Amino acid sequence: MNMDRFDDLMSAISFAEAGEHEKAKELLKGRDTVLLAVSERMVDRHVMKYALNLSKRIEAGIDILYMTKSDATNPLLEAFMSEARKKDIDCSLFKKEGCMKKAILDYTGKKKEILFVIVGSTPELDIECKTGEKSLSEAWKRLKCPLVVVSKSGMPELA
Repeated sequence: MNMDRFDDLMSAISFAEAGEHEKAKELLKGRDTVLLAVSERMVDRHVMKYALNLSKRIEAGIDILYMTKSDATNPLLEAFMSEARKKDIDCSLFKKEGCMKKAILDYTGKKKEILFVIVGSTPELDIECKTGEKSLSEAWKRLKCPLVVVSKSGMPELA
């Protein structure tokens, strides 16, 4: 991602949080999806609430990348998707197995409309990553959108 695009995205987030929704949308220019990445081990309500509120402000859809080995759906995710639909936010669930970091890279590489990725914790990114997959660090630097890590307080940090 070039620095101009990164600056536009960060500005759009700031405008959206300040209630300047039209200016935020203008800066985003049609890119309209947020990727919420969660694992079955760490589903955090604060992270989901942050993604929902931000998506509502900037009128973006939410793709949920749910890292799980199970076919069962998490009740918290079901409630989140229901709430998103009530707020007229397009919300889709994609189940994957394996390393979250690799899944995020693969997903964002295929879907160019992803504005940014929201995760709950930095250690969560390495869940299910094998030693050989730790070499993803170099590829991780080429992530084409910002990564927002939402702390337990619900406040974002840029990673």
